[in-house]
Amino acid sequence: MEMYFGGMEMSDLYQLGRRLAEIALEGMGAHALNLAPGEFLVLQDLFLHRRSTVGDIAKRTGLAQSRVSTSVRTLAARDWVTTAADPADGRKTLVDLTEAIRAASEQRRAAHADNALTTALAGVDDEERDTLLSALARLHHLLVTDHPPRRFPHTATPPTGQ
Repeated sequence: MEMYFGGMEMSDLYQLGRRLAEIALEGMGAHALNLAPGEFLVLQDLFLHRRSTVGDIAKRTGLAQSRVSTSVRTLAARDWVTTAADPADGRKTLVDLTEAIRAASEQRRAAHADNALTTALAGVDDEERDTLLSALARLHHLLVTDHPPRRFPHTATPPTGQ
């Protein structure tokens, strides 16, 4: 097993995140469903939070509100989500999954990530794969659990004056 001695560049970290996202989407069948990543994120958010406004979905997913609105229109045209005016504020739109999509989502989300990652790591031995899967689970706990997603412009640290 190769040891990691540091030196990962920020672009490497970004590429790793993108590849892990691709593996997750493939594992849940998003490509087979012909979903754009934004549409998938909207569906995932609605599965977790149920009936929500477009603005709330945007805040939780980190997507721009215009991107969420576009995704909602596309998903509504496929009869995957329902939309209704918010009774508390008619200017806002409430979005929810249809019952059929909610049931299908429960089945897809039940798939364990280990299966998709094991396929992606087919070239490594069992011991290294177990070590890598444990490390990913630990990273998830440290970096994701109880940490809401942030939007890109707000995550970057502004440069300091020289």
